[in-house]
Amino acid sequence: MDSTASHCSDFNSDSSETVAYNNPLFPAYVAHSFLSSYPDYSAISHWHKDLEFILIKKGSMTYNVNGRLITLAEGCGIMVNSRQLHYGFSAEHSECEFICILLSPELLTENGWFYQNCIEPVTDNPACPYLYLEPHGWMAAIMKRLDKIYDSFGKKVVDALCYFELMEDFYAIMKLLYENLDARNHTRTPESSELSALRSMITYIEEHYTEHITLADIALSGACCKSKCSVLFKKYLRATPIAYTTKLRLKRSLPALLGSNSSIAAIAYEYGFGGASYYCETFKRYYGRSPLMYRKQQSADFADSSGSRAL
Repeated sequence: MDSTASHCSDFNSDSSETVAYNNPLFPAYVAHSFLSSYPDYSAISHWHKDLEFILIKKGSMTYNVNGRLITLAEGCGIMVNSRQLHYGFSAEHSECEFICILLSPELLTENGWFYQNCIEPVTDNPACPYLYLEPHGWMAAIMKRLDKIYDSFGKKVVDALCYFELMEDFYAIMKLLYENLDARNHTRTPESSELSALRSMITYIEEHYTEHITLADIALSGACCKSKCSVLFKKYLRATPIAYTTKLRLKRSLPALLGSNSSIAAIAYEYGFGGASYYCETFKRYYGRSPLMYRKQQSADFADSSGSRAL
């Protein structure tokens, strides 16, 4: 689950997101966040190869994994498996404080035999798109390891020992998952035709969101009719195709809004909006303030936190 600053930046050839790791040379992302930092108290649906872990510290949120809604209660959490469509939100706009940890399976690929026989049975297990984490039994052991990772990587200075400890914790987590998810007996099955079509349509939107695209364009990219397109977005993402596109455009516009002095009109046209007024109106509806006010507030927050490590 990405933050407003976003742990995800670029995209791979399959439109999965490339994570902006804490250390670009070490594929792990560790952060603390609040749901109120997301537009409309909702992230945007995405996927990546990394295993994603969410631990709820205060409040609660709903998590959508491949269209299934899971309520995450305080003190609990979730593990989202590799390459699953997911995002978190609160329909009631309720605050939620949480820890987000992403760990790439690439950290464990040094030995090909070990990766194929011990890691892939977990990450490629079609019977386990996600795991609801509760603070008891073997899942409590996983949550303890995740808290340990956060405590280590939440430091202002992360030394080499922290990386050793993370690798130790990651191996321990994978061992617990392998032992308890019946990974030994998993068989690979192809992705459902619905999810495959949805991924194709999301990929099309990612590639063309700066352009004028229609519902017909999106449907064609998924080899389905407009009605089926709308049904799939509603079923899996709880949004219309156009609403999803609008939210993506807003998210992609944030780096330009916060990292440059570009005019609102220039940003609006660059990111697929018809003009400055429509961009401002849409931005305020999702973020609760105008683009200029958002830029001003974020600049002030950055100045206040300068010198500390951003999470």
